Amino acid sequence: CTSGGQKKLGQIFRYVPSPVEGTPEEEKQPGKLELFIEPNDGKLVTNCDNLTVSPWGDLIVCEDGSDDAYTNSLVGVTPKGEVYRFGQGHAAVELAGCTFSPDGSTLFFNVQERGWTMAVTGPWQERAKPS
Repeated sequence: CTSGGQKKLGQIFRYVPSPVEGTPEEEKQPGKLELFIEPNDGKLVTNCDNLTVSPWGDLIVCEDGSDDAYTNSLVGVTPKGEVYRFGQGHAAVELAGCTFSPDGSTLFFNVQERGWTMAVTGPWQERAKPS
């Protein structure tokens, strides 16, 4: 949600599947939608607009309306909910439509107001290593 939460900075939810997902028993034990992160500090994440899952399992989030007067960023979120910034645009542009190439080697994202598509190559394998 782009502007959810008490401070209207956005929220990211996740789906927790039912232990019997896809079977008739799922009706009695349904999956659940739960709040994953709600950053209340605009320096972490502001107004996450769209996202994709990286080849190494982190979420990659495009911001729309950063608290910082100068940037909208690409933000990573680990499966544990840790947030890191790794790409930065100017406040006058919205980053959108992030996705990875089928082989996972290239991250694509759009600069909405300019009509540009950017392609960024890794070394993604470095990020994928357990810390």
